[in-house]
Amino acid sequence: MAKAVQELWRTSTRSLRSAEWSERNGLLYYRGCIYVPDTSGLRRRIVSLCHDTKVAGHPGRFKTLELVSQNYWWPNMSRYIGLYVSHCDLCLRTKAQHRLPIGELQPLLVPEECWKTISVDFISEPPESGEYDAIMVVVNCVGKRAHFTKMLTTVMVAGAANLYLWNIWKLHGLLWKVIQSRATVRCRFYKGVVPTAGN
Repeated sequence: MAKAVQELWRTSTRSLRSAEWSERNGLLYYRGCIYVPDTSGLRRRIVSLCHDTKVAGHPGRFKTLELVSQNYWWPNMSRYIGLYVSHCDLCLRTKAQHRLPIGELQPLLVPEECWKTISVDFISEPPESGEYDAIMVVVNCVGKRAHFTKMLTTVMVAGAANLYLWNIWKLHGLLWKVIQSRATVRCRFYKGVVPTAGN
């Protein structure tokens, strides 16, 4: 890029693009900011000085970009700083999450009949028993009686429904409501192969 700018300065016609570049004291400037080449981790050290130091105080992406762009410039600087800030270990561990407040907890209604409302959860990575590596736990919300069904962590939704059909429905009949955890870790149970009735 520096060679291209030098070529622009050698031409007799001064375009708007060439007017944005200048050279002073052996440094290349773009719109009054020092151009930082992509060599020897110089860009990373500049961002670190404007983000990681105690004086800077780990500002967010846009404040760090504002601090860096006061004196320096390079192509795709905003994206580079965004990636740097999003991977900062201290920021990830200490910064508060800015999101809408989560709604208040609502108590569940007490069911009138047994096995009409159930809760389903999964226990992953217990001690392996043969080829199985997980347990599906189905609990009756009235009497708190539970059924534990061995399964694989590769079971999909249809496979979990099959497990319920072959192990709980045959004993207690049709249900009205299922309560399940929304945790993202549970999603891994719904990927992979569907177990057969023999499983």
